[in-house]
Parts: sequence; C-alpha cells; structure tokens
Amino acid sequence: MDKRIIYAIVAGIVMYSLLVYLAYVQRELTGPQLLLMLVAPCVVGVLSGGIKRGAAFGFVFSFAAVLIEVAILQSGALGDVNLVMAVIIMIALPWALISAGLGALGGLLGRHIFKKKVA
Repeated sequence: MDKRIIYAIVAGIVMYSLLVYLAYVQRELTGPQLLLMLVAPCVVGVLSGGIKRGAAFGFVFSFAAVLIEVAILQSGALGDVNLVMAVIIMIALPWALISAGLGALGGLLGRHIFKKKVA
C-alpha cells in the first residue's frame, strides 16, 4: 500500500475522531466544529494524492463519522428503523456527498503537490 494512502487514512481517523469528540462534548454545532468538518475531507484528499482516492476517503470517513456521532449523541435513534433511514438519507448521505466533493478537490490539489518531476 502506498504511503500517501496510509497517511490519508491516519489523518482521516484522527481528524474525524476529533470531530466526533467535539460533537460529544459541545452537544451543538459550533464554528470550530464546522470548520473542522469542512477542512478534514480536504486534508484527507490532499494527503491521498488523487481525485478518486480523495473523493472515496472523504465519502467513507464523513459517512461513518456522522453515523458514529448520531449513535453517541442520540443512542435511541438507532433503535428505530425509520429513524435510521431518516438519519442516513437526510443527514449522512448529503454530508458524505459534500465531503466527497471536498475530498476530490483536495485530491486534485494533492495530485499537483505530490506530482513527480520528470527530468
């Protein structure tokens, strides 16, 4: 496995863990938390070094983070199938798609940053 992929995975786990922790402690969306939610997929995309990998990592990490955040903050919500589907359709999927776009943007930047110079 490429080092860039490992760096992107580690950075994604750390940043999204911090995001879930902030959501658990603060119990509401604040400015720093929103900034971290927008910056995390871009950083993961830059570290992955590619558009497709950035989009994939951005989608997977943010989708999982939203589901974990809902499970921690509102544990009763995962007991009802209708609420689970509502959380997935109305919260997790839209945010994951936004994060996939931001991850792809970061991947585009990362591809140019880590591009090998041919001499």
